[in-house]
Amino acid sequence: MLLTIAAFYTADLQAQCRIFVKNNCAEAMGEYVPSENYSATKLMPGDEAELAMTFSKGEDYRLLICSQSTLGDVEFKIFDAKKNLLFDNVEEEFTNSFDFRVPGTQELTVAVKVPQNNTQALSPQGCVAIIVGKKVTP
Repeated sequence: MLLTIAAFYTADLQAQCRIFVKNNCAEAMGEYVPSENYSATKLMPGDEAELAMTFSKGEDYRLLICSQSTLGDVEFKIFDAKKNLLFDNVEEEFTNSFDFRVPGTQELTVAVKVPQNNTQALSPQGCVAIIVGKKVTP
């Protein structure tokens, strides 16, 4: 019985994140066409997550971290396969997107971190989505 309740609760949280992404993230993609496959989950202050993604040579990409404002400035970093840091949004005033082109097809890791929030009695949960879009060239 408990397993069934947990499964419904998890499905409900994922549905909430899908609705949040649909209603709040598309405009930030600008001229980039977002992939229909994106990763979104509920995170709390102090939570961290990583996602490995493959990017193809010759494509222009926008990687967007779209999160609910209750979480604050979500940090994200991009690493290559050798764990070399390629981008850190902390150094870019917590921008939520990064436009880039890779020199060759490769797998990159996107690491996100929700800041610890010591000012609120309750730690809010919020959706964090990693969305990738490709620039359409005529």
